[in-house]
Amino acid sequence: MAEVKKVKGEWKRLTVQAAMFLLQNPKLHNFFLGTIDTGKTKIVCAPGLNCYSCPAAIGACPIGSLQNALSKQKPSFPFYVLGFLLLFGALFGRWICGFVCPFGLVQDLVHKIPFPKKLRTFKGERVLRWTKYAVLLVLVIGLTLFDTLVPYFCKYLCPSGTLFGAIPLSVTVPQLRSQIGFLFWWKIGVLVLLLLISLPISRPFCRWLCPLGAIYGLFNRFALLGMTCDAQSCVGCGACETVCPMGIDPRTQVDSTECIRCGRCIRACPTGSLARRFGFAPQAHKKSTM
Repeated sequence: MAEVKKVKGEWKRLTVQAAMFLLQNPKLHNFFLGTIDTGKTKIVCAPGLNCYSCPAAIGACPIGSLQNALSKQKPSFPFYVLGFLLLFGALFGRWICGFVCPFGLVQDLVHKIPFPKKLRTFKGERVLRWTKYAVLLVLVIGLTLFDTLVPYFCKYLCPSGTLFGAIPLSVTVPQLRSQIGFLFWWKIGVLVLLLLISLPISRPFCRWLCPLGAIYGLFNRFALLGMTCDAQSCVGCGACETVCPMGIDPRTQVDSTECIRCGRCIRACPTGSLARRFGFAPQAHKKSTM
C-alpha cells in the first residue's frame, strides 16, 4: 500500500470546481422550494455527472440522457448524446472529471477530512477499475435496452443523483417523503459507502464505478487537452506518483485512461518534466502552476 501526499496549490482547482458547480447549478433557491427547473436549457447536457433531478440544475446529465433515449418504449439512437460525448471527450478527456464534475468535487472535499491512513492505492485495486466499464456496458446500455422502461444506473447506483436530487427533494417535498422505501435507502447506502471510502482513498467512484469517466477516459490519449512528460529532464524521484489522486504513475502513464488531468503531478515535479499539452500532437511545453 502507498500513502498519498499533500501538494501545494490544490485550492486553485477546488475553486474552479466550485465555480463549475455553480455554473451548472445556478438556481440554488430551488433547493428550498423543492422544485426542479424545467426551462429550455434542460434539454442540453452538462459535461459532468450533474443530475437532471437536482433542483438547482439547468442542464441534463449525459448518462441520464443516454439512458432516456434507450429506455423509451421505442428506443431511439442517441445521436445528440453520443455527439456531445464525442465532442467533449475529444476536447478535454477526463479533465472534465478533475475540474467540472460535481460529485468529483464532493469526493475531493471528503478526502481532505483527516483520516489515520490515506492510501494512494492498494493491492488488487487495478482490477476494480475495470468495473466502471461493466457499469457502462451492463447498467447504462445493456439492461436499459433489455428493460426499456428502467434507467438502471440512475435508479440503482448514481450517487450524484442521490446527493443532489433525491435527498434535497425528500426533505422539502412531503409527498415524496411518504413514498420513501427500500430503493431510497439502498441509494443512501451506496452514497454513504462511497463517501466513507473517500476518506482514505481518493475518488473511489471515479476509479471504480463512473460510466462517464469510463467514456471520457477512452479519449485521454487523443484529447486536445493532454499531458506530456519529458523523459530527459525527469530524474525519477517519484514525487508525481506520490501525489496522484488516481493512484497512477504519471511518468509512464501520462495518457492513462485513469488520469483526470488535475495537475497535482505537475505542481509536485521538481524539474518541470510534466506539463499540460494543448493540441492533438505533443508540443514543446512550459512549466505550469495550475
